Amino acid sequence: MTDPTRPIVEGEAAPVGGGFGVALDLPSGHDGAAPEGGEVQAIQSGWRLAVREYFDNRLAVIGLVVLIFFVLFSFVGPIIHPTNQTLTEPLSTDLAPGGAHLLGTDGNGFDELGRIMKGGQAALEVGFLAALIATIVGTLYGAIAGLVGGVVDGIMMRFVDVLLSIPYLLIVLVLATKYSSNVLNISVVLAAFSWLVPARLVRGEVLSLRVRDFVHACRVMGGGSTRIVYRHLIPNALSVVIVNITFLIADSILALSYLGFLGFGLQYPATSWGDMLGNAQQNVSAGYWWLVYPVGGCLVAVVLAVNLIGDALRDALDVRLRRR
Repeated sequence: MTDPTRPIVEGEAAPVGGGFGVALDLPSGHDGAAPEGGEVQAIQSGWRLAVREYFDNRLAVIGLVVLIFFVLFSFVGPIIHPTNQTLTEPLSTDLAPGGAHLLGTDGNGFDELGRIMKGGQAALEVGFLAALIATIVGTLYGAIAGLVGGVVDGIMMRFVDVLLSIPYLLIVLVLATKYSSNVLNISVVLAAFSWLVPARLVRGEVLSLRVRDFVHACRVMGGGSTRIVYRHLIPNALSVVIVNITFLIADSILALSYLGFLGFGLQYPATSWGDMLGNAQQNVSAGYWWLVYPVGGCLVAVVLAVNLIGDALRDALDVRLRRR
């Protein structure tokens, strides 16, 4: 009999089931062993999968590039293209684009391109600062309400419902007129009414997380409510928080533009894109298109970019929406 342990030689008959068959031509150096399975990919964390999913979305990448461009344009641009944005120049008012002023000048003689950069600084600062404050307050509030539950949860959420029933823009206008309109004050005013939505979102997530085994295990091991909130509930609700903060940025930038358009924006010499659009109707009718369309395009581009980023993050962080 043929020794079953002997390696098969090229061209030799190979035993198949109890009989003999024709041996296949094997590569030199192959010992006839069964082929190995396919390569197993390294296990990736959920965050790495989310990042990969995000960068597979072309619109999301475009939105990120646009946002980075405007951040550099607003904060690095004035260094490359320095202009006077403090002292008025009556002899250089309403100049058409060209020459030393690429986008012309406004009614005070300020270089319009430099003005757009300065307004972009205020818009981005207010957007990010207001969104950050609102997210921190709303996340903590919602996590506490969801964890405690019962009557306390009911009272806390009814307070949120009352605030949501108040006309948002009206209160912001009243507070903006009472207090000095600078970046910090407007950011706090906007955040004072923007934390309500993240609070409700986080509370809903916590209601489902607090019954999980890892929360019960933390309680059994002696962990207090503070540890559960900071080490377990909030980190596991971060996907909702991260997605919502992008929409808060867009809403805050738009709210600042509303205030500026209505004449309740930042105080001189500070300015925002909304302030620059305050006389849009008169400027367009007078033919000063460069005072309306460039700044309006910047506002639309930034808000659209942030919304694209938010949509992509929602798809990337939610495993139910993530493409396999």
